[in-house]
Amino acid sequence: MDLAPLVRAAAVLMSPQDWESEAAWLAESVRLVRTVPGIRGAPEATNPVCDLEELLRLPGDAPAWLREALDPCGCGEVRPMLPAVMSGDEAMLRVVSLRCALSAGLAALGSGLPTTRELRITYGLRGREPQVALLAAEGLSNADIAGRLRLSAHTVRHYLERVMDRLGLHSRKALALRLMEGGASARPTKSRAT
Repeated sequence: MDLAPLVRAAAVLMSPQDWESEAAWLAESVRLVRTVPGIRGAPEATNPVCDLEELLRLPGDAPAWLREALDPCGCGEVRPMLPAVMSGDEAMLRVVSLRCALSAGLAALGSGLPTTRELRITYGLRGREPQVALLAAEGLSNADIAGRLRLSAHTVRHYLERVMDRLGLHSRKALALRLMEGGASARPTKSRAT
């Protein structure tokens, strides 16, 4: 079984900050989830949130489970993204894997960190520097960042040193604080995709 489409889809679902907008992230997520073998197809709709809700539906899901998770006012009841009990069916395991990645992506949306594009514009970061900076600010170790970005730990350390030097910082905690401050002030108001 070829796991490459599953890995590509999961990587996009986990990293909404790598996209110019939430809508672009959701559209690419839908496109890649559709390529995963065993994921039941849904008729293509014009709304990527509805498409993802249908493609990644699990038994017992409430209607509009993803729309509630994306609710900008947080008015919706927070529900678990994964079922308490699941079957060992391969297609179900793929859906659960993608739901885990989506859950991580939704957590990243709520982190207050800027997007990679905003880091490029606001701080002049280049190449992979914005991705490394965001992952370091989220608390990942150099080894974890290297694994996520498919780089060597040495390369990650090099990128992180350049980011810290460019921003005049000396710790990961200071980096996280700067990015959260800069992300909130530099971020234009985004319209939520519904």
